[in-house]
Amino acid sequence: MQTMKKKNNCPIEILELLKSSNTIGVISHKNPDGDNIGATISTTLAIRENLKKKVFAIKVDTIPKYLNFLEDLNIIQETKNQDLDLLIYVDCGEINRPGDVGEIFNKSAKKILNIDHHKTNDFFGDYNFVFPEKSSTCEILYELFKEIDFKISKNVADALLVGINTDTNRFLYESSTSTTLRIAADLYDLGANKDFIYKKLYQSNDLKVELLKNKLINRAKFYFDNKVAIIGMFKSDFENTNLSMDMFDDLVNYYRDIEGFEVSIIFKEIEENLFKGSVRSKNFVDCSKICSKLNGGGHTRASGCKIEGNFDLVCKKIISLLGKEYFNGGV
Repeated sequence: MQTMKKKNNCPIEILELLKSSNTIGVISHKNPDGDNIGATISTTLAIRENLKKKVFAIKVDTIPKYLNFLEDLNIIQETKNQDLDLLIYVDCGEINRPGDVGEIFNKSAKKILNIDHHKTNDFFGDYNFVFPEKSSTCEILYELFKEIDFKISKNVADALLVGINTDTNRFLYESSTSTTLRIAADLYDLGANKDFIYKKLYQSNDLKVELLKNKLINRAKFYFDNKVAIIGMFKSDFENTNLSMDMFDDLVNYYRDIEGFEVSIIFKEIEENLFKGSVRSKNFVDCSKICSKLNGGGHTRASGCKIEGNFDLVCKKIISLLGKEYFNGGV
């Protein structure tokens, strides 16, 4: 028997769902970034401000220090399990992305709403609002809020702008469209403090971080005639420092942005013989295709994976896949 393919719900259906739900939780993925934190904050605030509902944001992981400037960051809290009328997943390509915390709340929720922009999303919600062609989940949320006549406050606009700007790498990615730019302009008009946000995101770098970045950059490995670069980050790099690996997330773009390189990869040592990878490409490599074979997924030009083994073995695994798919097997 052929199963029916799930499809998106319309904005009015989502509005009615929100109105009929009294207790609402908002959750997102582990290893947070600007888009999922911006989406979590904006969703929580917008529902509170427009529908006066009991809604709370569920913390599933440590939030990166570079986002500490967000005024409403403290609404994302570790939360005891409770019965929910609705659990809203934002920016989750798969239902398991929030980890163990998500699984607990999933079991206590009567209904699930799935709002996302990952092309690997399988429409896991009872209600779905998934658009892989959009630049970010925050772009989708802006359009949803407009469709259901939600007022967008300054604080909601701030959170949405952070999400859109970080997930497009300052509007540089192919996913940025004229619509994306118009939305950003409207967020400016709605009061988003763009100058403050951009200074905090891009002009507040820590000298110790920049010095360690230089060290990591200089020990990169190169493959396929300098078309692919891999940088390894190890726990030992951070001994006797107050630095954390999330401070170095933007380093994955470094070699991709150099002429001739197609792919740039960072592997972070999570524990002994386990690495989390971030993969970026420029023109023709589909990162999600590679990462989906390595316990991960994401977008065409930006994806993540998780690989077991020592660093040399981890590099061999991803280089082997890249070689077979895109570089005629040569190293």
